[in-house]
Amino acid sequence: MRPASAPALLSVILAIAVLLILPATASCSAVAVGDVGLRTYEDHLRINAGSSDDFRIEVVNYLSYAGNDINNYRMVSIELIAGPEITMSVGEKDKDFVLKGQEYRSVTVIVSVDRYATANTYDLGVFLKVASLQDGSNEITTVPLPVELVVLSPLSSGNAYNRIMGIFDNPLPEPFNTPLATAAITFLLWVAIGALATLIAIPLLLRVFARDYKTEGKKLRHGLRVLVPLVLMLFAFESSLRVYGASEEIVDWAESWFDVFYVVLGAVIAWRVYLIFVQYTVGRLSNNRRADQMDVEIEPLLRLLGKLVISVMSVALILSAWGLDLTAIITGAGIVSLGITLGAQSVLNRFFSGMVLLLTRPFKSGELVRIGNDATIYRVSCVNIMNTVLENWDNKDTVIMPNNAVAASTIINLTDDGLIYKMALHVSIAYDNDIDLAKKLMEEAAAEHPSVVTDGSVDLPSTRVTAFLDSSVEIRLIIYVNDFNESGKILGELREAIFRSFKKNGISIPFPQMDVHLNVAGKEGPQKDGDG
Repeated sequence: MRPASAPALLSVILAIAVLLILPATASCSAVAVGDVGLRTYEDHLRINAGSSDDFRIEVVNYLSYAGNDINNYRMVSIELIAGPEITMSVGEKDKDFVLKGQEYRSVTVIVSVDRYATANTYDLGVFLKVASLQDGSNEITTVPLPVELVVLSPLSSGNAYNRIMGIFDNPLPEPFNTPLATAAITFLLWVAIGALATLIAIPLLLRVFARDYKTEGKKLRHGLRVLVPLVLMLFAFESSLRVYGASEEIVDWAESWFDVFYVVLGAVIAWRVYLIFVQYTVGRLSNNRRADQMDVEIEPLLRLLGKLVISVMSVALILSAWGLDLTAIITGAGIVSLGITLGAQSVLNRFFSGMVLLLTRPFKSGELVRIGNDATIYRVSCVNIMNTVLENWDNKDTVIMPNNAVAASTIINLTDDGLIYKMALHVSIAYDNDIDLAKKLMEEAAAEHPSVVTDGSVDLPSTRVTAFLDSSVEIRLIIYVNDFNESGKILGELREAIFRSFKKNGISIPFPQMDVHLNVAGKEGPQKDGDG
């Protein structure tokens, strides 16, 4: 029989065990400093003012995993430490979250720097507020995780502060070593450099590059003497602002407007230089044998193209200086240009074909040409930007041909090397005539004509037998005439001279002949029916 004290002893042991277990279980829900950890793989950032960057942190719950037991769950809030010109942020879902035991979470922290932030080194920080999921009032704060940020800004004075021209230390005594005095000294030095450049450098450059263009060179010299000192004064003032240590807002405002002035002044100088280039190009064309009075039309075309290019580039640079995004503008302009190109394809084709004809000069005014498969000979009147004006050789009709049709066709320039032109004259003689004598008489007649070239610059008149015809022998005379415009008249006079010479020397030009043989032997007329 079991003693009566045994159940009582067992109850006491169970009660003591419960009392020992419950406090231990309750203590697991209490938040400790080391429950949740924070780490990062990047503690040093370099960001330009007006830009942003990010870095990644990891939040880890070091407590053991206990299944569905929420005692080891921790509520985490991320807190960020930044300066007045620095903004730090995380995603909405990453601001507050719950971590189970042995669970971690990766969070991206975005750092944005104000456009006018001062170039300097900043200390950023990230810390956590951790609380138990059971008892939210039991909250602790972790030690901030330091992150070093270096801000780079072209608007800040940096090392140029209180240094002469932003380079040299100011060795002068007070009060000439203050930032204001150093800025004034810097301004005066840059102005002096501008004066020297105006007096020495500009004349030397113009003497080298524009000595043969007096008119445009004089205009360029006058423009540079006004614009270069103005540009240097603006640059001197901007440099002085940095030396003085002006705020980034003031420096940015000054730079924006100064950049506009720089672009405008640069466009004026570029235009003057471009005019010298145009004169040089037109001068080279005027020295070319292919040039004529029509080449004067190229100068307005080149001026127009230069204005368009310089104007478009200037506007683009000004918009960029004001901080506008040119990508959207260029994309929109490209779409509009595509629509215009498709809608006005024929017009643009004519325009660019005219530019090609004006620049390559396949013919000039007064020359005789054949266009494409057309056998008609045209005299060139003028080449416009959209069309070419041609005249029939007999000057009866005026033909206005689109430049794209001219540029796409085969062009035969009959007077490319001048008005000297090679021609052929065909004469037929009887079979019983002396061929050698006939050839000699034809060459003599050609040599005696004043319009036939016999000075040795081209081949002398020559003959050869080209065909045996039904009634005659064909002889071809090859000559060069000194004026293609008179070629018809010259050929007519040569035919008369050859005819007289043939007649005088017994050379006959036969009529077309045909021998007809009739065989009537044994042939009788048809008999009528019924004849005996």
